[in-house]
Amino acid sequence: MKFVLLTQCYPPEIGGAQVLLGSLARELDRQGHDVKVVTALPNYPTAKIFKDYQGRLVVREEIEGIPVFRTWIYATQSARLFPRLANYFSFCLTSLLSFRWIGKPDVIFVDSPPLFLCLTALLLARFKGATWVMNVSDLWPDAVVDSGLVKSGLLLNMAGKLEKFLYRAADFVSSVTEGICKILLEDKGIPQSKILFLPIGVDTSLFQPRPADETLLEKWNLKEKSVFTYAGRVGHSQGLSLVLKAADRLRSRNDIAFVLLGDGPVKEELRAESVELGLTNVLFVDPVPLSEMPRWWSITRGALVTLKDQPVHLSARPSKSLPAMASGVPVIFSGLGEMARIISDAKAGMVVAPEQVEPLVQGIIRLADDAPLARELGENGRRHCEQEFGWRKIVRSWLSEMSHDSKAQGACETASSIGLAK
Repeated sequence: MKFVLLTQCYPPEIGGAQVLLGSLARELDRQGHDVKVVTALPNYPTAKIFKDYQGRLVVREEIEGIPVFRTWIYATQSARLFPRLANYFSFCLTSLLSFRWIGKPDVIFVDSPPLFLCLTALLLARFKGATWVMNVSDLWPDAVVDSGLVKSGLLLNMAGKLEKFLYRAADFVSSVTEGICKILLEDKGIPQSKILFLPIGVDTSLFQPRPADETLLEKWNLKEKSVFTYAGRVGHSQGLSLVLKAADRLRSRNDIAFVLLGDGPVKEELRAESVELGLTNVLFVDPVPLSEMPRWWSITRGALVTLKDQPVHLSARPSKSLPAMASGVPVIFSGLGEMARIISDAKAGMVVAPEQVEPLVQGIIRLADDAPLARELGENGRRHCEQEFGWRKIVRSWLSEMSHDSKAQGACETASSIGLAK
């Protein structure tokens, strides 16, 4: 099959969506499919176009042998309405420049949010006669309402109507979590035959247990310390002030250190809060390429994954949990919902109540003081990733689901002929 992946985010940017889309493209390519990617000039999470791409409208390149067509975007980190809409709509429009370049694909796969990009996918799919798959990484506008940033109004009402229209128009609606699939079926009224499941996986060959990286330990003065690492987007939803509160409570423990590795809109606020608290046990580290993350997991006693106590997070699967698990690092998950269940069932770490500092502190102390327990939980997580979250298994299952529906039979003949359909 010929696939086009349409997405606002893609490597070399880092983040959960980028991991999913980059891994999907690579795995489709490995399984013999023709894959092209249409995406924006890289700018996440700094909201600045990366240096090598500045001043350009269109960039054509290859990443790991996969053709990538990039177009200009208005880059911003602002949470204000109009700059955010300019960010979304600028790429929706410039991505249409890929019309001739994409040829005649069988499947156009679009990642949402942003919801508006699905209009571009619909337009391309109709002109090209392609099946189009709307992948829901986060429910919009539900997530916007739950965040409290927007409570009501004309634009929110219009977004709700747009969402319903797109769900009806899509040939398939794919999602990254079981919880979102359930909402799509029960609350959004999407037929079961249109729903696909594409969970985020992990590269178990890149992320695996390895000896502690002595260079990192020495560079960051972390020798003889139990390191607890948060790695990912430093945003509002993560509620990372909780980690600083835990660090404050544990400031007398000279053997415990915290690493906040990543970038995002609240990083400087957290840094200022850390200074105000006088914390010397917290390190703020800039984002590193995905290939460098195994080094950090090698020196980590426990991975920290935090989410605010919001309804939308009940169906979330923070992708940052899986690389730690695959690396043999236990996860302390401060939250509820789907990822809490996965970690608990796999016995791959500890699940504590969201936005409560005392349970988090107790979990950190327990892992710091009990190396055999940390090792056991880490081994459980590694084993679970090998069994359930390898990309080959995930993509094969996703293609098989697609091939079962009559709308996709023509596009999926190739998949069936090489044994991808059950």
